[in-house]
Amino acid sequence: MSQKKEVVKELNDKSINSKPVIIFPYLGYENNKKCEWYFWWTVDRCKEIDPKPIVMLPRDTVIRQDAASFIKDERYKTLEVVQTWSVDSCQTWLAGWGHVLDNYPQAERIVQIPGDIDFVEEDVEFYDNLSAFIETTSSDIAIGDFRTGDQYSAKSLVDTYGTYSLLANWFPEISRSIRSLPLNRPRSEFLNIKTSVLRDLLINNRNFAYEQTLNFLIKCWNYEETKWKYDISISLLGTLSDNKSFRNYRASIDQIERIERMLSLLWREIKAPKKRGSISDKEFEEKYTVFSNEYDKLYTKSKGIMETARTTLRALLGV
Repeated sequence: MSQKKEVVKELNDKSINSKPVIIFPYLGYENNKKCEWYFWWTVDRCKEIDPKPIVMLPRDTVIRQDAASFIKDERYKTLEVVQTWSVDSCQTWLAGWGHVLDNYPQAERIVQIPGDIDFVEEDVEFYDNLSAFIETTSSDIAIGDFRTGDQYSAKSLVDTYGTYSLLANWFPEISRSIRSLPLNRPRSEFLNIKTSVLRDLLINNRNFAYEQTLNFLIKCWNYEETKWKYDISISLLGTLSDNKSFRNYRASIDQIERIERMLSLLWREIKAPKKRGSISDKEFEEKYTVFSNEYDKLYTKSKGIMETARTTLRALLGV
């Protein structure tokens, strides 16, 4: 029986409300017992809402043999493992969402969980909070928020010197609204979303291979009414630490530059004047001149933010 027919049969046998998608650690967990423990703990929690969670496994991780013990593990057979080629983890998210949308049309929600967390920093409530987050069904979009135990971790550095400043420059109203949710991590990898909302965001908007959560937040904003289009809730998870191999200057700068490219591109798409109705060519040209001038001002400020970020990161990381 083909995989697609098996999926259809499974749907007929059982009504599926939520489909969890776990992102397998890109570097694997071959020499990281804490990461391995967290990954399988996450699998067990996700099985409480779905007996066969989906695990997105990067093909290059398999080729490097960084998933060898995972593939040999007997528990592997209890999962729906999807191997995929992706540029980075965010594109792996996109592949996972597409897999659910294509193969599980009855699923009402998708719950995305990162599988590459090293450990929880002296916060035992994190596990209870994450279990509750996985089971959330009350809002259109639920974002798992967290603190980091190390102010010099990649997540902290990127958000402190990149995300917050750049977002405030390009989209100040959204920046204020994000902080009032309140949401500390607009780039969070923990996402629980209605499939109908996800489908709208993916099909009717530009897709990016990176910074998916931040992109969604910008696309969820009603620019005419200055409010959120959807009901967004925040789940406070606790304090955690990400993979230490990413805590370096190059990785932080790479992410900040990706954020800047996305924000400036989205600003142009959203703010560019549209020629509608009986507007004359001259009036449209005037509007476009105002738009171009505003973009140049914001881009100049953005360059200053980027230069400050690079200088600060070099000093903090001793590069």
